Amino acid sequence: MGPRHDASRSSSTALLEKELESIKQATDGQKSILVVDDEESVVGALSEFLTLRGYQVETAMNSRQALALIHDRAFSVVVSDLRMPGMNGVELLEQVMEVDPETVVIIMTGYASVQSAVDALKKGAYDYVMKPFSMHELEKTLRLGLERRRLSRENLELSDLMRKMVEIDQIKSNIISTVSHEFRTPLTSLKGYLAMLAKAREEGMAVGDLEQKWLYAMKDNLGRLEMLILNLLLMVEANAGDLLIADDEIDVADLARDSMARSSAMARSKDIDVALEGGGGTRIRGDLEKLRVALSNIIENAIKFNLDAGDVEIKVAQTTDPDGVIVTVCDTGIGIPEEKLARMFDCFTQVDMTHTRKFNGAGLGLPVAKAIVEAHGGHISAESKPGQGSTFSIWLPREAGS
Repeated sequence: MGPRHDASRSSSTALLEKELESIKQATDGQKSILVVDDEESVVGALSEFLTLRGYQVETAMNSRQALALIHDRAFSVVVSDLRMPGMNGVELLEQVMEVDPETVVIIMTGYASVQSAVDALKKGAYDYVMKPFSMHELEKTLRLGLERRRLSRENLELSDLMRKMVEIDQIKSNIISTVSHEFRTPLTSLKGYLAMLAKAREEGMAVGDLEQKWLYAMKDNLGRLEMLILNLLLMVEANAGDLLIADDEIDVADLARDSMARSSAMARSKDIDVALEGGGGTRIRGDLEKLRVALSNIIENAIKFNLDAGDVEIKVAQTTDPDGVIVTVCDTGIGIPEEKLARMFDCFTQVDMTHTRKFNGAGLGLPVAKAIVEAHGGHISAESKPGQGSTFSIWLPREAGS
């Protein structure tokens, strides 16, 4: 049947809405001003003038009131008198800088306090205005302060963007290197077996059972290439929000059995015993092919990172609260350090991703499995300790997306 659910797109929409709300909040705070002075006439006049000029204005009669407001909401500018009873303007400035160093602080002072105003500049104030000052003089200082704040933020954003671009460039290099290696290994093997077959045919050599063995080896390598390409395509779809989920009737126990059979050659190569324990009531609706990929990835992961002659135990059972099916895959492998466990579902990630790593793989299996399971409305988790193996759990609802 056709696609019926797209959980990835709804997730992307939620992320976009969150980002837009963040931008809106930042924009709302761009012209917010806090006026602090113990003279009511000054506070009233400044508040009225700045409000008429389109600024959002809050007022405080002393530094403690100002701090309470600053801890409650963000202000782009604080205009504060220098001399106030209790906490003075310089002490308020120090507190403001601790809360938000990007805040533009303008100090109002009299001629007798010029040195104190200069000291305030050294401690982070943007500028000071001498009393008595004109409203337009203050507004000019405000505009210049806001412009500096805007330019400062843009510089920080550009620096952050440059850092991210460098990181992305490094990730791209790692991806190309890793994927190239993963393609090269089975291709090299295929070339070798094909060369041996060609030579045997050309020279009329009787290779007997070896020919069948070579053909099976080539089939395994082709399967490895096919799985790598499929995982890459699914990861691209998931990242683009285009991971559509078909509406198939699935017996998860049968699916686990089929996925286990697909991994049998890998298990035999390491003398690993894979056992399945499945009960009844494990039927769901979802995308059969994608779930087969997800479960195969988990099982192959358990085999790949297992010890020779180890065990993999797969259990399938129904759950009632919430209603669904859970699949657990336990291995007796090398385990995962706690500090790296949280990153196991990131793309192109293994415990060891160096070029000299012991285990092959592009680091796509687990993130693809996670994307597929979550697109069904399910969830996946992992528990592990170094040297004690790992347990991966997949829970799926009865209806995809429910």
